[in-house]
Amino acid sequence: MELKKLLPPGTIFNTSKKETKTVIKKIYYNKDFVGPEPKEENHQVWVRVNGFTDTEIIVEELKKLSIDSLIIEDIFNLNQRAKIEEIDNGFFAIIKTTSYIEKNFIHGYISVLLKDNTVFTFNENPPKMLDVIEERLINHEKEVRSKEAKYLFYLIIDALIDINIIFEHEVSELINEWEEKIITDKTNNIDELHRVRKEVLSMKTHTNSLVESIDLIEDILGKKPVNGLVKYYKDLLDHLYRLDDKMKLDWEEIKSLYEMHTNNINDRTNTIMKTLTIFSAIFIPLSFLAGVFGMNFVYFDILLNPNALWIFAGICLSIMVLMIGFFKFKKWF
Repeated sequence: MELKKLLPPGTIFNTSKKETKTVIKKIYYNKDFVGPEPKEENHQVWVRVNGFTDTEIIVEELKKLSIDSLIIEDIFNLNQRAKIEEIDNGFFAIIKTTSYIEKNFIHGYISVLLKDNTVFTFNENPPKMLDVIEERLINHEKEVRSKEAKYLFYLIIDALIDINIIFEHEVSELINEWEEKIITDKTNNIDELHRVRKEVLSMKTHTNSLVESIDLIEDILGKKPVNGLVKYYKDLLDHLYRLDDKMKLDWEEIKSLYEMHTNNINDRTNTIMKTLTIFSAIFIPLSFLAGVFGMNFVYFDILLNPNALWIFAGICLSIMVLMIGFFKFKKWF
């Protein structure tokens, strides 16, 4: 990343840490056919790129469509913020996904490019949602194959946002479980809650970045790239708004859980201090009596009494009972 800071804008720099072999798969389709090779001039293209290792091949494919170097730079920068923006006769989107699988948080980075009749998807590990969309194409689903590439772009973005919506449902269940642990069980160990908090904050940030793109999308809904698909893209906006609202709610609930956990710790500390204070208050007069009876007076008749020890013990016990009763009466514990 230090090297990236020294490079001029538009310089291709692969930030992927995975050595995933680059695999490029092209799917040509229209309402009559689908396959790896074009059969007719009137067709749409989906180019699936998995892995960023072979940078030159990927850049070569993008240059064929005259994709701007700044866009190519963003594709290889996996630390780029989530966004949706307009390019010449198309869109470019970066979507970051999170899934909760077997108590592990799995992160995904997918960039989607729409240019004319071609859709590119770039990722390190392809999400299953993309395989589902490909199956819909292959299985002769007319609604997908009869529409232009901009509809495929919508389907992919919608599927990726659905992954995050599913993640939000899982996080909501985790928050409910932690609410039970903190309120009922008053658990001390909240290490797992720290992980949940970190993931919610990350997803909240990514979703907010996409929502910030909504004003731009609304401005271009009537333009050529999405002409005729306005209802689908408005539905996409609705999903984004809903996800953003739920992530904000989850974030507020987590903040409340932290406050409750802090209150539990304070309550336990107060209980300990109250118990110690009660013991101290009880033993103050007893310590005073012990000091008095321990003085070396020449004349102290009670010490000559055969029952002096029992008298002293009775006095101390009476003081303890009276003080405990007084504390109970005052409801101090």
